Amino acid sequence: MAIVLRPYQEKAKSDIYKAWDNGHKNVLLVLPTGMGKTKTFCSIAIDRAVKASNDKKMSTAILVHRKELLSQISLTLAEEEIPHNIIAPKNVILGIVAAQRQLLKKQFYDYSANVTVISVDTLNARIMKHEKWAKSIRLWITDEAAHLLKANKWGRAVKYFTGAVGLGVTATPERLDKRGLGSHVDGVFDKMVEGPITRWGIEEGFLSKYKIVIPESDYRLHLKESAGDADYTKEAMAVASQKSRIVGDVIKNYQKFSLGKQAIVFASDIAAGERMESKFKEAGIKAKLLTGLTRDEIRLKSMFEYRRKEIQVLINVDLFDEGLDVPGIEAVFMARPTKSLSKYLQMAGRGLRPAKDKPYMVLVDHVGNVKEHGLPDNRRKWSLDRPTKRKKKVNLIRLCKNVDCNAPFDRFLTTCPYCGFEDPPRAPGTGSGRVSPAMVDGDLVMLDPDTLRELHQNTVLEDPGRLADRVLKAAGQPAAVRAMRNQTERIATQKKLAETIATWAGVMRTAHSLTDRQIHKEFFIKHDQTMCEVLSRPRVDMLEIIRDLEGDI
Repeated sequence: MAIVLRPYQEKAKSDIYKAWDNGHKNVLLVLPTGMGKTKTFCSIAIDRAVKASNDKKMSTAILVHRKELLSQISLTLAEEEIPHNIIAPKNVILGIVAAQRQLLKKQFYDYSANVTVISVDTLNARIMKHEKWAKSIRLWITDEAAHLLKANKWGRAVKYFTGAVGLGVTATPERLDKRGLGSHVDGVFDKMVEGPITRWGIEEGFLSKYKIVIPESDYRLHLKESAGDADYTKEAMAVASQKSRIVGDVIKNYQKFSLGKQAIVFASDIAAGERMESKFKEAGIKAKLLTGLTRDEIRLKSMFEYRRKEIQVLINVDLFDEGLDVPGIEAVFMARPTKSLSKYLQMAGRGLRPAKDKPYMVLVDHVGNVKEHGLPDNRRKWSLDRPTKRKKKVNLIRLCKNVDCNAPFDRFLTTCPYCGFEDPPRAPGTGSGRVSPAMVDGDLVMLDPDTLRELHQNTVLEDPGRLADRVLKAAGQPAAVRAMRNQTERIATQKKLAETIATWAGVMRTAHSLTDRQIHKEFFIKHDQTMCEVLSRPRVDMLEIIRDLEGDI
């Protein structure tokens, strides 16, 4: 009864224990989808609830946010030979026990076990019956922890464990409503522990490589834009699915890009999902639609059939964007748009688990999610705070102009990493005259000498004493004193910003293998200014850039 963890999982586990030891009651672990969040928290559950000596055992509750995930968590515990209780309707328990026996030839359901799996809805609905049990819990663990806010049903559920420390795990600690997960704002977590990023996981072989296809689609032409921070409404997505060619496009592009592969399709509504299922079957492709209305026993049976490759295409509606752990998914089809970065990364992450004879995952985006959110393995900053400022939306990708490729890739790259096509560069000083940084994405190689000279000249700030003399003549002594003080502070901030840029560039060069040319382009794309331009900005703007860069270091 011991889970063998990878080194980065062991480190995350150690960091969680340190956080608890330092008085942080509730800890949030961030690990990318497919990097083993479930195994990591199951290892902690074993240590605290099973292997500990009798006087140190911690009764443990593992909360799942949807009943569909009860069986998955239970099967993971069973695979590690961990006896556990399940609090759920009787028919759900019987189905899970049957699955354990089918897969493992043995059941691990034990009513008296020290580890209990329960859904949030069941706990909230039955708290009067289970109040004594809840008070006995000393450790609660929950997956998809970005749901937890103090005032919602997930937050109310963990409050019943009055004597417990908590562990939440998630791949994406960011909410569409911009609320913070920290206990000092809207959530319940006191400390965040971050594991490696997705790109590192791919480079090290813990996650699958991927290829992205963005075929032509008329879906967005029929999609009504959402309001504010809200995601697209079900009605708007249903109308777009009905009026567009997306159903036929999904089947056509499955045949074109991933025929014979195990695929999962994220449909926007049940009617579209039903049409897709029918069209796949007409094409001789074994497909199955699962939704929130599908009976539990059918869902479970279908998942087994998919694992055995008796079903090739699993179509779902708002069911498997979170929590699905099925190895061997070779293709992901996005047929539902989302404004949520979290939902997008969860969908893409379904196919990033590596498998034998799987050189890469194919991600086919029919609805513009990649353009909206960037590549799945882009570097992203996470925080327990609320976002302090709404930033301008930045397009971080470009599409290869080779018509036979059309693949998306990081915008700072000058050559397509898939086919090697290089967009013919514009020669400095040709066409309409001088080339501005914006015209070439801040590519200094593409700037003419006059522009480069001007950019560097603007970084030379006026001497404070000389500035004070000018102000004195125009506005008097008090204004001159203020001007001198402000200019001195601005020069000090400029120096700190230059040092921070140098440190950031060093990280980009050593940790991410970027060239100097790519580093300058990356900086411009993210900050809409060259390094020289930000060094000539007002002090408040320079301080904001410093904070942004420090978050990437």
